[in-house]
Amino acid sequence: MKRFLGLFLVVLLVFLVAGCDEDDPKQRVEILPEDVITMVELDDYMFRDDVQYVDLRNFSSRFLSGYIDSFEIVPFFDYLDYRVFDRNDTYEFDADQILDSNELERLFNREKAIFLYADGCIRSGYLKAVLNYLGYERVFVLGGYYEYQGEYKILGTGDYIYGNTFYSSYTNSVSGYTYFMYGKHDMGKKITYIRFDIIDEDGETIRGKFYNDTIDYNNQLTILENFIVSDIVTMNELYDEVSNLDDSIYSAIPDFTYGIDEDLISLIETLNIN
Repeated sequence: MKRFLGLFLVVLLVFLVAGCDEDDPKQRVEILPEDVITMVELDDYMFRDDVQYVDLRNFSSRFLSGYIDSFEIVPFFDYLDYRVFDRNDTYEFDADQILDSNELERLFNREKAIFLYADGCIRSGYLKAVLNYLGYERVFVLGGYYEYQGEYKILGTGDYIYGNTFYSSYTNSVSGYTYFMYGKHDMGKKITYIRFDIIDEDGETIRGKFYNDTIDYNNQLTILENFIVSDIVTMNELYDEVSNLDDSIYSAIPDFTYGIDEDLISLIETLNIN
C-alpha cells in the first residue's frame, strides 16, 4: 500500500509540474539570441529568473512617467555615460569608447537574457552593441517606454523628490496652462536652485524672448526664483509664505510685478509635505 501511495504521489507531482508548464509555455522555452522580443511580446516574458530587466532612463523618468514592473534602473546618462564608456557624443559604437569593462560585467549578468528599454531605442541600441562586443549574446532592445501597452505598467505621479532634486507640474484645466517647477535643495531641505516655466495651451513657453511685447516673463520669473533662493526656505516654508501673502514678504518682492497667482501657489503646493 505504501509503495502504491508513493508511486501515486510521484505521478501527481509530475502532472502538476507539467500542468504549470502548459499554463506558462514561455517559461519552458529557452530565449535564443536570434529571437525577436519587443514591447509587443514583453508580457509573455515577464518575471523570469533567467532574464535581467533593465530600464536605462534616469531616475526622474521613473517618478514622472512611470515604469514597467520588475525592471531595475541602470541610468544611461546619469551613470553609464563617461563612467563605463565615453561615446564622444555619438551613438556609433567603437571598442575604444569602453572605459571600464569590469563595471559592465558587474552590472549586467552574462548568464541571463538582458531586456533593455529607454524612451526610445538609441540608448538601448548603443548598450547592446557594447555588450555584444564583450561577448553577451542575448541582449534585446525592447523599444521605448511609451510603446509598451501591456498590463505591468506602473504610472508615475507627475512629481518627485529624489536625493537633492525636485520636480512638479500643475495644469489649470480651464486656461489650459501648465506650470512646471524644478530645482535642488541642500541637506537641510533649503532650496538652493529653483526654476519655473509656464506652457500655454498651444504648447509655447511664456519665457520665450518674443512671447509678449509688454511683459518680460523670463525676467519676472527670474526675479522670483532668485528671491526664493536668497530667502533660504524649504518647500514647506515657501508654501506657507505664498499661501498667506497678506502677511508675507512675497507680496512685495522688489521689481516683481507679475505677482504670485493661484496657479503658482497650486504648483508649489504639490510638493508641500505637511
